[in-house]
Amino acid sequence: MEGIDGMSYFSDDEKFEGIVVKKPKDIKKVLKTSKYIVSGNFYGIQKFIFENLSTKNASKVLRSKSAFVEIFTYYLARYICSSLKVDSENILATNAGKFEILVEDIERSQLDKIQEQIDNYFIDIFFGLSGVAIFYESIEESNFSPAKNYRKLRERISKKEELNKFSKFKLLNQPPILENYNSNLTNQTLCKVCNFREKSKDERCRVCDSFVRLGEYLVREESSYLSSKLGIDTSYFNDFDIEIKLTDKLKSYVQKDGNEIATFENLAKSSCSNEKDGIKSLAILKADVDNMGKFLKDETNSVTESFENFDRFSKTIDNFFSIYIPQKLMKDKFKNTYTVFAGGDDLFLLGAWDEILALAREIERDFKLFMKNKNELTISFGIAIAKPSTPISYLAEHTEKLLEKAKEIDEHKDAITLFGETVKWDSYRETFNHLEEKFNAIAEQDISMAFLYRLLDLCDMAKRIKNKSDDFKIEDTMWKSKLNYSFSRNMDKRYTDILKNLNYEIEKHPEETKMFLSEFIYKRRKA
Repeated sequence: MEGIDGMSYFSDDEKFEGIVVKKPKDIKKVLKTSKYIVSGNFYGIQKFIFENLSTKNASKVLRSKSAFVEIFTYYLARYICSSLKVDSENILATNAGKFEILVEDIERSQLDKIQEQIDNYFIDIFFGLSGVAIFYESIEESNFSPAKNYRKLRERISKKEELNKFSKFKLLNQPPILENYNSNLTNQTLCKVCNFREKSKDERCRVCDSFVRLGEYLVREESSYLSSKLGIDTSYFNDFDIEIKLTDKLKSYVQKDGNEIATFENLAKSSCSNEKDGIKSLAILKADVDNMGKFLKDETNSVTESFENFDRFSKTIDNFFSIYIPQKLMKDKFKNTYTVFAGGDDLFLLGAWDEILALAREIERDFKLFMKNKNELTISFGIAIAKPSTPISYLAEHTEKLLEKAKEIDEHKDAITLFGETVKWDSYRETFNHLEEKFNAIAEQDISMAFLYRLLDLCDMAKRIKNKSDDFKIEDTMWKSKLNYSFSRNMDKRYTDILKNLNYEIEKHPEETKMFLSEFIYKRRKA
């Protein structure tokens, strides 16, 4: 993408062909008569997807609930256009749970009525755990040109979006949200998927049943379009119905067992399929771009100096997550994965733990290749490893905390939290590559699990010295002599060069070394 100053933000590498948006949306014609921009934001997305969801049935509905966010955002933008008698060409964007529409004229009462319909829908169907807030901002053609005026418009929209968060559902004017909740539910009558509503058939309530059917429809190879009535109760919106094209972006990727979506248990069982042993677990990956808000406000870049630049930039970043990464998952070495959501500037995946870890390293590498200025925007990760029976709502919350920990490392981020350690990507990758080459050369019978666990202890000792930890012990200073002794007792002399590598890596990068060793151990531990 070319900025006003000629700066190119994205790589021209052929592997990203079709991902970079070359041409922005042409709004010149509709902009001349537009006086307002209507915006919407689907908030509480994580609660909507995960809240109270049982692990046993999660694989049947997670992807469809994530897709619902995109489907409903697009549907609502089209519904607003229909209600205001605006051409759908006036829709500027619908992605990552947000939309923007240019309109010529509007009355506050019109939007209030639509907002009331949305609120009623989310209160009645989803108990107000999430919703969509809509608002409008007056505009002039000059807000889109000359340069820098558009940045000010984006700041106004961002501030109004933040203010809207404090008036969700107009709670002061609402009766209690759970007023009509069925308090007579029992374990026998409760939906086995959401644990909220009364079941109707197949142990599911009608809402979860619609999500199961939507999920099944999304993974059908022959599916090209879907009616918005599949997944959305359109009775709240005057029975407005549209056909929605099922793009690769919307379908995303989930592993299948025949015609069924693979269960999390089966994904876990697929772990270490190329190894003799190895634990059978899931890895849950959460990632997003660092400092995106700060980047967009930075006056030294050209992204928000014009609508054209912003449109190309935001859609291209979205394409990297929503199109490029799912395409990567379809390759053989990453097929045992499940896309929960991928879009905007963030990512939530789960799958066979060893595939997810290898995938994380490829995504981070590819993102840096994708961004021409590799230090301008980076990506951080939080990854947890767990048994497939662990509640998915807990895993979502836990992985979010791991991502937050990665982002606390410094103001620049570019970090990963994994195996209880948080490090910068560059040092993790350097250590991993350095040790992987050496350890893969060791014959399986020549290295014991006891020795590998001893190495983890030595990493902890070196880490306490490096970080001047409060729990530092004087015997920690003996880690090198303990390493030399343990190595001589457990390893053949032909591996002496590996001792030198361990001495260096444990001293300089104890956290990164521990992360490598933990993965190495997990691949060899008895399932």
